[in-house]
Amino acid sequence: MRAFAQDLPHAALRRYALGGKLFRDGLVDAPVASINYGAGGIAYAIYRIARRRSDPILLTLADAWIQKTFALAWRRRAFYNSDLGIERRTVGNVSLFHSASGLHCVQALISIATRDSRRANRAIASFVAASRRPCDNPDLTLGKASLLLACAELIEAMRVPWYFDKENLRSRGEEIADDLLTLVRSQDIATSRSIRALGVAHGWGGLIFALLRWSRATGKNADPVLALKLDELASLAQPHRKGLRWPVHNSNASAVFADGWCNGAAGHAMLFALAQDIFRAKRFWEVAERAAMNAWASKMQFGDLCCGQGGIGYAMAALYRLTSSSVWLTRARAAAQRAAADRSKHFLRDALYKGAVGIAVLIEDLKQPETAAMPLFEPTR
Repeated sequence: MRAFAQDLPHAALRRYALGGKLFRDGLVDAPVASINYGAGGIAYAIYRIARRRSDPILLTLADAWIQKTFALAWRRRAFYNSDLGIERRTVGNVSLFHSASGLHCVQALISIATRDSRRANRAIASFVAASRRPCDNPDLTLGKASLLLACAELIEAMRVPWYFDKENLRSRGEEIADDLLTLVRSQDIATSRSIRALGVAHGWGGLIFALLRWSRATGKNADPVLALKLDELASLAQPHRKGLRWPVHNSNASAVFADGWCNGAAGHAMLFALAQDIFRAKRFWEVAERAAMNAWASKMQFGDLCCGQGGIGYAMAALYRLTSSSVWLTRARAAAQRAAADRSKHFLRDALYKGAVGIAVLIEDLKQPETAAMPLFEPTR
């Protein structure tokens, strides 16, 4: 991997150091506090790098950033920016990625890592309370499924669970999972009108993924209906570039395709890789591999985790974990290099999912690729 890409984690940690201008003054561009765009994502990224390096000083920095983020959260544009289309009516006020729920989750993760059970349990209680705000949206990034991801991530982080309020978290997770499972059982993917999207960020792929991750985190057998829904989803894929791709929506009249994580083949590759891990069914392995092949062939220039080469890099890493083939690891590193090279105005310097912060985590993850995991999405190992 080229030096400019390898240096990205170091550059990020230098930029976010205590005493620096950015820490002192805070972010300028809204949303300033969210996980997706703002300081919450910075705190999470530093936490992830700290865990990778077993570095208590970096954990302290992550904790300082999440405290800074709570201070920023009172600002009018802490979680919203109408210029980006990120408004209360579009992203709600409960999402892990776009609301204070995410900040409580990150605070709990950092406190779990430092074994501060009192602060961790306070943060868990705050997260559970925030998760109970009214929300009719099942979406993985905007709604209930995002909260289930948070429950799973927190439980996975509890290496010594008797220190922490796991039962409160597990109870809330089961409530959310039951709601999502009822919805998944009630509709056919191909004909659904209430959920037309097929991808992981906003559609069927994301609902199935969240439920699979929850079953893995809690050690419960996945509901058999999820395997059936995976087969339904696989049946809607189309051969392309020696691989598979899915239309963004279930309507043939709108045959729009994407390659990245949010609506495209990269997200589907991660979904079916997780399905293979849980169900041990060869057909899911094959779908994961063909989806990854399609994503790898992408010529997109975007660098971010959500829509670009960053998400493709994590899809390649998922296939490396699945197959142990060095080919996929080489591709993951190449995608990370392409992502780091993005100089467009849409590649935001201080954003986790929409810019350079997420790519810094990807590059750090690829130093230990057997446990690489897309931030706040794939299971932590």
